[in-house]
Amino acid sequence: MWRVFGLACLAMGRLATASASPADVERGRQLFFGELPLVGRVTGHTTDLPPNALRCINCHAAGTAPPVSAGAASAASFGPALNADALTRPKPRRGGPPSRYDEQALCKLLTTGIDPAYIIIPRNMPRYTLNTADCRALWLYLSQVRK
Repeated sequence: MWRVFGLACLAMGRLATASASPADVERGRQLFFGELPLVGRVTGHTTDLPPNALRCINCHAAGTAPPVSAGAASAASFGPALNADALTRPKPRRGGPPSRYDEQALCKLLTTGIDPAYIIIPRNMPRYTLNTADCRALWLYLSQVRK
């Protein structure tokens, strides 16, 4: 019974990814590069950061992403590269069991700062206020980006 349930969940996950429209993926790309504004703040602060400070590309490279504009920070200087392999390949963190990201785990990290291994990421990573559609769009874009 559990095996059938697991296979059904896997199939549903593949259908959800397969049903992603090109418009959703494009919206995720626009959010990543700051072409559409994000809302968020640094933990412990009471005011939101300006949209230019919240662009994912400021701190993260996205695989074979287009060149960063002159106004953006060096992507190699802060966070890890974000691409399908880096997000979905199981990796151990701090001696714990291997974990990987899926859509729900990425959304949890972006909004709460807690990664799939239940490790709190550094506070200099903003905590975002994202609706479900925007978080899904980011996931769809990043899960399609290759090295």
